[in-house]
Amino acid sequence: MTPSATSPSTNHKAKEAVVGAVVSTDPGFHKSLASMLNEAGGGIRFDALIGEPFHQIADPHIETLRKLAPDVIFVDLESDPQVGLKFAQYLVESELARAVVGAGPTDSPELILSAMQAGMVEYLPKPLEEDKVRSAMQRVRRRAGVRSGGGTKEEEATSGQTLCVFSAKGGSGATTFAVNLAVEVHRLSRKKTLLVDLDLELGETALLLGMQPKFSVVDLIRNFHRVDAGLLASYIEHDSSGVDLLSAPLQPVDFDSVDGAEVGQVLRFLKGHYDYIVIDAPKTLNTITLNAFETSDDIFILTTPDLPSIRNVSRCLPLLGEVGGADRDKGWVKVVVNRFSPRQIIPISEMEKTLGLEVFATLRNDYQSTMEAINEGRPVVFDRNSIYGHDVRKLASQITGISVSSAKDKGFLGGLFSKSRSG
Repeated sequence: MTPSATSPSTNHKAKEAVVGAVVSTDPGFHKSLASMLNEAGGGIRFDALIGEPFHQIADPHIETLRKLAPDVIFVDLESDPQVGLKFAQYLVESELARAVVGAGPTDSPELILSAMQAGMVEYLPKPLEEDKVRSAMQRVRRRAGVRSGGGTKEEEATSGQTLCVFSAKGGSGATTFAVNLAVEVHRLSRKKTLLVDLDLELGETALLLGMQPKFSVVDLIRNFHRVDAGLLASYIEHDSSGVDLLSAPLQPVDFDSVDGAEVGQVLRFLKGHYDYIVIDAPKTLNTITLNAFETSDDIFILTTPDLPSIRNVSRCLPLLGEVGGADRDKGWVKVVVNRFSPRQIIPISEMEKTLGLEVFATLRNDYQSTMEAINEGRPVVFDRNSIYGHDVRKLASQITGISVSSAKDKGFLGGLFSKSRSG
């Protein structure tokens, strides 16, 4: 260990700079870290460096850290991840620093998750990238009680549009609609789109996309206090359609074991990182569902043209009005009729009269194409002959303001620059 001659203060809040320590057998790691933070005006001074392997760290090293009382300790896990994680957990539990930051290979989501579970507040992929180091240090500065020049753009942004799909009756096709809507919104807009599956008990979005995610939305919720933009990527699966997925857990999770308020916090955080978020909400009115409603810009309440479905939608509307509050008009809730047929027993006019809302969109009944797509693990909107896919595409055009013909005729650039607002 090589402590500097500077006498450290133990009053964290009185410091103008963050006091740091580095634990790494890689000399280049310390140099790169110091260089990037100095160039970025990180306001950090490194008063200690432990260059020994983890198994050689002894009491004198720990005592020096204790006297130094650093704001942040950077632990390079690359040389020995398993022992390094135990050492990092010891640092956290012993409160030897305000924050412990890990570093390691970029291609190891398991290591990232383990680092978070050990109590690390940030994780820096190696080789280091200056923008990620700078963003992480801004967050560490706030945790250490040191004034910073302000948050990053990615932390302050809240411009993403959240679309919540909810069905008041099981079997109405809400998940199929949510998956295909997310795919089509992305295909038209070419903007970052995330599909979030909040059905913690029996969510099926991953199945409909033919994916096998490693992590779930529950993993993100339970470790959210340690998550930043870099760590977020480890929980997200990217589909070949271009849509990102934050899936439901493989094994059912009791809704009561997850705090609905934390779900709301996670959804608001995600709005700063995606242009569009499509939520497949639970089919029950629990705290998770209500928090999803509160953070959403639009709720698409799906119903089928039968009496039980319509009755359940009618029963839910007063609650949706309470969640929306006086600041939102009725247009916030959009009724979508699935499995629509011109010859259905209950006409659209009667449904609108019963609900007191106009039907926003209809999705025609296309059982064969839809079931084939579900069984093959692909979105039905990929089938250009599907009338259901056509209707979803039309609805996505209304949401994005991009005409289907424009995006189709002019390709990628046309989808970006040739927009026509639907009235």
